[in-house]
Amino acid sequence: MLTVPETQIHGKRRAPRYYLGGVVELTDLDSGRMKVALVRAVSLYGCFVKTEMPVKKAARVALKIAHSGTQISAMGRVVNRVGGQSSRGLGIEFTEVDPIDKNRLEACLTELAAAQKLPPVPSP
Repeated sequence: MLTVPETQIHGKRRAPRYYLGGVVELTDLDSGRMKVALVRAVSLYGCFVKTEMPVKKAARVALKIAHSGTQISAMGRVVNRVGGQSSRGLGIEFTEVDPIDKNRLEACLTELAAAQKLPPVPSP
């Protein structure tokens, strides 16, 4: 199983984000609450989930992301909560992604990069 480092390089994003119109089954591992929500942005290291589900910062979460017939499972932690008028949600950093799901994530990001005319996803 791949363990993703928690730090960012020099305060910049470690990988580009891509718009994703997928859904996610998000489970707060501390409370056991589960919610189906929308994934709005995804990168090699995390995602933004649009939800009003009350989850604490640093909470451990399990994610099952579905997009275009592909499912990606990952473990993560909440690193940011957004509560503005136009956008409510959670910034989630992936902490564990198994090799099969990592390959699915990379393939999804490569597809999104091509569709959004952005640079290809670099391998870590």
